[in-house]
Amino acid sequence: MKKTIFFWLYFIASIILAVYFAVRIITSQMGRGPVSYVKHISIISDGKDVDLEPVKVAIGISNGVNIKSVDIHQINNRVMNIPGIKHASTRRLANGDIVVKTEQYKVAAQWSDGVDFYPLSLDGVKIDKPSSERDDNTIVFQGVVPDNLAEIINGLSPIAKYIDYVNMVESRRWNVHTKNGTVIYLPEENPSIAINKINVLNQTHQILSRQLDIIDMRDNARILVKTKK
Repeated sequence: MKKTIFFWLYFIASIILAVYFAVRIITSQMGRGPVSYVKHISIISDGKDVDLEPVKVAIGISNGVNIKSVDIHQINNRVMNIPGIKHASTRRLANGDIVVKTEQYKVAAQWSDGVDFYPLSLDGVKIDKPSSERDDNTIVFQGVVPDNLAEIINGLSPIAKYIDYVNMVESRRWNVHTKNGTVIYLPEENPSIAINKINVLNQTHQILSRQLDIIDMRDNARILVKTKK
């Protein structure tokens, strides 16, 4: 007897739930009901102190908008077009919420065309947010830059305050131009070793404060120095 009662209770409950979800699906497809409207928009970023206002503008919708009018792919494309955004994913949840997750480029240096300064990521991406001001003690690159800048940036960081800009020569090696006019020729292979030598020489002999024209580090066996005339 008890088994029969429980059977009918479960049966009735399943019918009620089936009807409930069917009504929600139908009303949603018809553009009616609570799940047919955007309830909340969430923006999640992997960076700290990130200005989310451009993302809000790119999303272009507000709470209460009919869910059928929301094009997730268009929203995501607009967010991806924001300078500084490396990756974005936009999802529409079953309850009507919209969630936008963004991954920012990690700015490690600046690139300059000789007039303006652009944020530059470690993987060599120039972010289209130019500024007329140079950031203090930030390494500035000119010309073509490769995909991976981690080695050269990490090596030059201790002497960043002496550097005017860095440029690549014939897509093979780096020249470092200091603020007092000295040009440092780095070798094609293992430039970090040469940079470490420069760091030591600067600490012991203040070589970057002297009136030198060229410091040639291309030969691992010796350092060639040319003074200014």
